[in-house]
Amino acid sequence: MQNPFKNIIESQQVPDMLRDRVMADIRLIKLSLDLADLVSIKYPSSVIDLLGAAENPKKKKNNK
Repeated sequence: MQNPFKNIIESQQVPDMLRDRVMADIRLIKLSLDLADLVSIKYPSSVIDLLGAAENPKKKKNNK
């Protein structure tokens, strides 16, 4: 597959429609990556931290 950006001459201006489509695609990819990061890494980490914080006071009371 040819790279369409290589066909653009450096002195030419990129059409606004093409630029908008590329930027929309980039925003969608970034949103997808952020959502995947939130669901797969940050949310489980937050739950583990929350459960660990709730468990620590119980351990301290049992040790005394």
